[in-house]
Amino acid sequence: MSRLGMQLGRVPRRLLVLCGRCTSAHRREVRRRGGSTLLFVLVLVVVTSAAVLKFGERALAEMAGEGYYVQRERLRGEAYSALEATLAVLAQFREIDGGLYAPAQGWGDPLALAGHEPQPGCTVTIEFDDENAKLPLANAEWAEPVLASLFADLGFEPGEVEVLTDSLLDWIDADDNPRPYGAEKDDYLRGDPAHVAANRAPRSFAELASVQGFADLMFTESGRPNERCEQFMRRVSLWSDGTINLNTVPDELLRASGLVDDRQLASLSRALDTVDGDRGTAGARYCRSLNELGEQVGPIANGGPFGVQTEALGIVVTVRERQAEFRLRAVIRTDATGTTQPASAGPIRQQSGASGGRNAAVRPGAAEVGTSNAAIEYPFKFLELVEDPPPSSIPPSQTTP
Repeated sequence: MSRLGMQLGRVPRRLLVLCGRCTSAHRREVRRRGGSTLLFVLVLVVVTSAAVLKFGERALAEMAGEGYYVQRERLRGEAYSALEATLAVLAQFREIDGGLYAPAQGWGDPLALAGHEPQPGCTVTIEFDDENAKLPLANAEWAEPVLASLFADLGFEPGEVEVLTDSLLDWIDADDNPRPYGAEKDDYLRGDPAHVAANRAPRSFAELASVQGFADLMFTESGRPNERCEQFMRRVSLWSDGTINLNTVPDELLRASGLVDDRQLASLSRALDTVDGDRGTAGARYCRSLNELGEQVGPIANGGPFGVQTEALGIVVTVRERQAEFRLRAVIRTDATGTTQPASAGPIRQQSGASGGRNAAVRPGAAEVGTSNAAIEYPFKFLELVEDPPPSSIPPSQTTP
């Protein structure tokens, strides 16, 4: 009995040890499961945070995009408002003085004259670009020596000057007879891609890439204008009717053209430049006729293609609000009145072009079906209207604050 009792007495101890071991294993299992649960929760938190962050970034991007278009439309409206105020001021000067001659008339700061106040937080600047202060491409009859002199001044070699001059004149003139270094219809039809000479003045600077020699000498491999092409574009006009405004044309352009000599340049400077500003600025002098100018400087280039009026005027409106900017470029004929346009269509409208709406010329007066009969008649005819033009295509001659 005592041995049995001893054996029975040992049983509880073994059970106790076994129970203790089970308890430790259970605790380890609980801790292991607890660690797995915590890890799962952490992973879930990370995944959820990443999803929320991604959603937030996308929502912010969409909100910013919508905000950009809302802000752009607001700046766009401000730009058109400033443009119309500018046109009103120019129309008054044209009516009073019989034409637009130079900013020295007083129209250099049209918004101040009109009392135009931009929206709070916006700044508006007006830049004028006198197309008659450039060399016109519309008249090929007298352009040969002028173009040759201009290309030489841009730094082209004599052989390159001959190719560029003859090719551009062949592109402009009405016949199909090629010049010695030019190209006409048959030459272009053998090209890749095949095309023909326009037999008219270029309607855009991009068109120059199709003229023999220009693609290699004036444009990069990607088709963008190089530095010399940019300088050429600043010195010539697509819109001028063929006259050069002596009230605004700069000396360097006259000198590069070869149309006047140094004595005549000096005479023009004495007649028009002042201590308050050089020719073409608000502080200079101006003349209203060639006879009036001739009395001060003598005969100019034997009656060359000169005048004293601005007949094609570029206007660049820039509206800024903090980091946002909207620009509008218009080219107007100052000696013509524009056609009417339905008032319900809003201000002057931009047409969409092949490039998605940029760099598209507007033909005012295209009425929309179903609009009101009320109409706005603009005091000038629009030759071009471009929203957000490339900066390099805008060579301002005068800027207003």
